[in-house]
Amino acid sequence: MTKHAATLSITLPLLLVSLCAVVVAGQKRYFPEGTLDAASSGADSFRNRWFSGQLEAMSEPAMRPVAGIRTYRFTWLRTFNHPVAVRIVIARDHCMLHATELDGAGGYAPGKVYRRKVEAVDPGTCARVEAFIRASGFWDLPPRGQTRGVDGSEWIVEAATTRYRVVSRWTPRAGPIRMIGQQFLALTGWQYPAGEMY
Repeated sequence: MTKHAATLSITLPLLLVSLCAVVVAGQKRYFPEGTLDAASSGADSFRNRWFSGQLEAMSEPAMRPVAGIRTYRFTWLRTFNHPVAVRIVIARDHCMLHATELDGAGGYAPGKVYRRKVEAVDPGTCARVEAFIRASGFWDLPPRGQTRGVDGSEWIVEAATTRYRVVSRWTPRAGPIRMIGQQFLALTGWQYPAGEMY
């Protein structure tokens, strides 16, 4: 082996490792490490990449506490149907709704924006949604449910007030996360066939 070939055989793997590190570091992560699955770093990282990729395709922001603002988001990732995110932002004297539906699938490629809605919402309506979130015990729910699956949907609820929290459930048929998600979907006025409400 020539000196040039030996140098190349050492340099090339180091270059590839560095390039991989840069690519991974450059991926936008929407969720703090360990918040989606504290029991498994591999599962947590997988969900972070999956959920973040869908939210990034919607041009949604990462949620963090901001003084004077309370933000809540419901993200609905159905394996075979359009991904949806509904976010409400509550400030002292107003409330805004931001809703986005993509034309892809929640379990596959997210696709492009299918429809989007940004509008002011009656503060009383937002206050009722926020009160329901508190009353549901959201802040004390386990971050992940026990149910797992392959084909179904992820129902993800985030809150950023004076602190940040995320709770997700796999294809919930009842319970607080299902009810919070349904309230957020109702705010959009968008209709979904019964067969797609999984």
